[in-house]
Amino acid sequence: MDSKERLINKFLTDKTHITVEDCEKLLTAYGYEKRKSGGSHIGFHKKGAIPVIVITPKHTKYVISPYINKIIKILGLEE
Repeated sequence: MDSKERLINKFLTDKTHITVEDCEKLLTAYGYEKRKSGGSHIGFHKKGAIPVIVITPKHTKYVISPYINKIIKILGLEE
């Protein structure tokens, strides 16, 4: 199992321990580019695809599950 498959498995099974770095690794593996939107919002863009916004958590290092679920849905990981 390569690192991309391990990361996909982590997104599907352990949604409470996903960091911003994990989101960035997965989205860049799918061709998205990171663009800082400002403040706590980080935007990931890909030509012809829906932009993905991730909010940097304040009091924890883990991203909240609605953003994880949105990434899973946009990338079609649960098909």
